[in-house]
Amino acid sequence: MELHKGLGRGPFNDSQAERLSNVLSELDADQLHWLSGYISGITQTTSFGPATTTSQEVVSVAAKLESKPQNITILFGSHTGHSEALSADLAEKAKQLGIEVSVSDMASFKTRDLKKIENLAIIVSTHGLGEPPVQAEDLYKYLHGKKAPNLSHINFSVLALGDSSYADFCQTGKDFDAVLEKLGAKRILDRQDCDVDYEDPAETWQEAFLDSLTQNSNQASLTEKVQANGTPVGSKTVYSKKNLFEATILEKINLNGKGSSKETIHIELDLEDSGITYEPGDALGVYGSNSPKLTQAVLEATKLSGDQLVTTHDGEKTLHDALTYDYELTPLTKSTLQKYAELTDSSKLKDILNGSDIQEYLLGRDILDLINETPYELSAEEFISTLRKNTARMYSIASSQEAVENEVHLLVSVVRYNALGRDKEGHCSTTLADRLEVDDKVKVFVDKNTRFKLPSDPESPIIMVGPGTGVAPFRAFMQQIEVSQKKNPSWLFFGDRNFTTDFLYQTEWQQYLNEGVLTKADVAFSRDQANKQYVQDRMIENGKELYEWLEKGAHFYVCGDASRMAKDVDSALKEIIQQQGGLSLEKTEAYIKNLQLSNRYQTDIY
Repeated sequence: MELHKGLGRGPFNDSQAERLSNVLSELDADQLHWLSGYISGITQTTSFGPATTTSQEVVSVAAKLESKPQNITILFGSHTGHSEALSADLAEKAKQLGIEVSVSDMASFKTRDLKKIENLAIIVSTHGLGEPPVQAEDLYKYLHGKKAPNLSHINFSVLALGDSSYADFCQTGKDFDAVLEKLGAKRILDRQDCDVDYEDPAETWQEAFLDSLTQNSNQASLTEKVQANGTPVGSKTVYSKKNLFEATILEKINLNGKGSSKETIHIELDLEDSGITYEPGDALGVYGSNSPKLTQAVLEATKLSGDQLVTTHDGEKTLHDALTYDYELTPLTKSTLQKYAELTDSSKLKDILNGSDIQEYLLGRDILDLINETPYELSAEEFISTLRKNTARMYSIASSQEAVENEVHLLVSVVRYNALGRDKEGHCSTTLADRLEVDDKVKVFVDKNTRFKLPSDPESPIIMVGPGTGVAPFRAFMQQIEVSQKKNPSWLFFGDRNFTTDFLYQTEWQQYLNEGVLTKADVAFSRDQANKQYVQDRMIENGKELYEWLEKGAHFYVCGDASRMAKDVDSALKEIIQQQGGLSLEKTEAYIKNLQLSNRYQTDIY
């Protein structure tokens, strides 16, 4: 149908005719018939003359049809649930603006549906040392593989979550961003890399992404609408990561016996009147401070008095207070190294940044090491501009709120070590151990972890692997099972250095065994014999029974050190499945992947 030519003979100018032609040419017979009746109704009910009204109303209808609602596909890859929560938040904001939304985790998304996507939002975290989370692996490999399609029909943007204390900060998000561009997709908004404190930059990215789609000329009105619908209503104070609660320390106990080479403290905090709720598997964010000794040493090395007033993210204060409470002096991060190298124009530091051994350089170093090795005279403002904002340390919660009510319990390994000729300490663990006492207050918030939860089926078996402080969430699991009278068969693998000094919560585990809350327990104490024994060794020794539990639907949980323990446990699990199931390596990998994607293999590693 030559609509443009036909409209040119009517009471329309060229611009109106062209707009009508573009819209009407996309309509089928039923749609045109409906539109004819709609325009006829307008003509009959309006008080204006029919000729003028018809022209105005047709153009108005055409304009509305021409600006048909945008649509977004949101794909997330999450390890602890943050990316998932941000995806749900973005979807809600988009719906409020009339935008059609489809949300999916990357594992469930069918790659054949890439051809149907117009606008794509990728929200993904980085797991381990620059690796994609399990649910993102298949899509990640597909897009980087030979079968990856042309994606020139897609508009996209990436929100990347990470932790700048790792050298491969937000690497998975960076990789998705690069490969989508390589495949022809059009970036409509620059990638946003988010550190541990991701909320504010994530919200800014969400609003900018929605604006880029709606092409809304009034930024303020869009921002107001999104914020108005996302702000809690009511006068009651809501505590969160943006509004920290100051919890009182009720109890602090060193769980290691006399002569132990470790220091592990059990801490009980009071949440009375906070309204804070949590579930087993969640974490508690705790804010620490730098030690007075380290703060003073840094001031002396920079030749700054500490009395200078500086502008921080928390207002104006003295440099001394800013270094104590608002910025991190340990550990040294890649981002700080980059900023310091730029300000000092140090060729040595630039070579390190461009080299392949940057992670080795950062290991064990702090800000004082950097200043001593590459001294440079900076102003107070310049110096704090290089530092990482003080971030919370996340501790797996060691209690069930249904059991302890207005309390929350933590299990904290106190970090003390020597590196590069100096005695050093963990930023937050020594705050709790050395600088805070019972009745003191500490700033906290609950960090929900939707990816580390007890099975919804109260009879599903659970296998828990938690050496050292990794046992914390499993104490919460046991409390929850006991208080709710669930019937989950449960099996604990616990390990530490010595039986007599390092069996954390020993009497509680024995009581749970006696009461039948805990079905089975196997322990490994690495330094009680010449040949070190670890939890993965106990797993292999019990391989036949462990495989039987998995075949009966058991959920497998691992909590603790990511660099070695978690990898060794994963290798042991694969060995058990391969041997006991008589499976090939390929089928074993598929078995593991199925456990992960069905949320039956969950990890809380750090």
